[in-house]
Amino acid sequence: MRAETASPDDEIKTSFKHRLKAWWNGVDVAGDNANEESFDDLSEEEKIVIKDGPPSVNGWSLSRQRSVVTLFGEGMTRCIPDDTKGKLTKPLCINKALSVSELGSGLGGFTRWVSSEYDAYVTGYEADEALRDSAAVMTKDAGLHRKVKFLHCDFNNLDPKPRSADVVYASEALFTVKDKAACFAAIFKMLKPAGQFMMSDYMLEGIEPTAPELKPWQDAEPIPANPIDVEETRRLLTEVGFEISIAENVTAEYKSNVLKSFADYATRTGNGEKSGHLHEWILNEGELWMRRIKMMDAGNLKVFRIYARKPFDIK
Repeated sequence: MRAETASPDDEIKTSFKHRLKAWWNGVDVAGDNANEESFDDLSEEEKIVIKDGPPSVNGWSLSRQRSVVTLFGEGMTRCIPDDTKGKLTKPLCINKALSVSELGSGLGGFTRWVSSEYDAYVTGYEADEALRDSAAVMTKDAGLHRKVKFLHCDFNNLDPKPRSADVVYASEALFTVKDKAACFAAIFKMLKPAGQFMMSDYMLEGIEPTAPELKPWQDAEPIPANPIDVEETRRLLTEVGFEISIAENVTAEYKSNVLKSFADYATRTGNGEKSGHLHEWILNEGELWMRRIKMMDAGNLKVFRIYARKPFDIK
């Protein structure tokens, strides 16, 4: 019998697995003898990190904010490389004449990218006030505060201004929402006639939301996860009035992007990049993401990209 060859993704997973074990054992990670320094010798940023308390993925302390940026890039709280940003937004034909909104803007990295890439005015809606405040500061520092703004909202009680946006997009922002129908109805109301909605999110396919296989992951999420079946998502969007033309399974691409991000970080630290006191925070973040990947590997969780349009008004 011919032996199977390992795929590039398998190599990435194997590399990450070994490096993660090394991180846990304190091998070849910080590379900066941070433990030998006195508190007074540390930078102000490092002092803040220490004062943030034990590493955690609950809430968005400054330390956690800095750890995810270290992993995923400027202003990013989750793994959305630039090519993925393009796949989500290029079909929307964004330009400076359109009103654009992002749901789940986090630290504003994707929001600022859209504004710069398409010369557009963008509003980011964020449920966490600490992230919203940090995003506003980062946007001002980048000189984009005249074109990018951030608003606090509760996605479980979303109540945007009616007909305030031509385009709404969201990436991994709505899987925690309990009442998806109400949320989709609010987004529909938010859009102008012929407005467009693009979402990428964790969804199910062929497995019930109450399945016991999902419970360990759901219980471990910082905010309780409430994913639904992709067909149920399509049905709810259609019922509130959307026309759907794309429902694409992008799980393989998503997994690859996440694994590459962590493999890249492992390589950088192995080559001497200093993570300092963020080390343990990044380990906790790694556990969170690897639980998600494990669910995907088992086929219990998937990522779908859905494109929907609000019809023109018919007089």
